[in-house]
Amino acid sequence: MGIRVVTLMIDAPNDGPPTLLGTKEWKDKYNLLDVSVMSDPNFSLAYTNSVGTPMLHYVDPRTMKVTYTQMGYSGNYSGLEALAKQNGG
Repeated sequence: MGIRVVTLMIDAPNDGPPTLLGTKEWKDKYNLLDVSVMSDPNFSLAYTNSVGTPMLHYVDPRTMKVTYTQMGYSGNYSGLEALAKQNGG
């Protein structure tokens, strides 16, 4: 459907405490071959004072605007699928 997944890590890339995985370690540990893994150490995509993880953002590729944000995992991707269909996916 043309959906692309990007994982943003909330810790600093590869230099966090030993208990936290950096971006490269995360990608390697979970064998994320088709997923872009990047660092967001400043919580630039957080939209509240509290951060629940995972945090999902749906971005409309035509406007590059965030159309939906969800904290926590629900397993319901119907909104993402609807956005992909709307954009010809």
